[in-house]
Amino acid sequence: MTYTLAMAADQGIQIADDGVAEVSMTYARANLTQLLREVRYGKRPGAFTERGERSAYVVPPDFYEQALADRARLESLET
Repeated sequence: MTYTLAMAADQGIQIADDGVAEVSMTYARANLTQLLREVRYGKRPGAFTERGERSAYVVPPDFYEQALADRARLESLET
């Protein structure tokens, strides 16, 4: 089965203007697999929302690894 953004939207996941796939905490349990697929295959961050505000992010592994590398570079410049 091919996964599409339309499938994600049908399951309560919305793609925000900045490209982040968002799902409310109310629908998170039912949509967790879809959100993780959107993050992994869509190469976009995902976010859980509460009352319309983002409360936590899910990012692809390469994004996280790059963030760690960037942080290490910045810390080495500070010392």
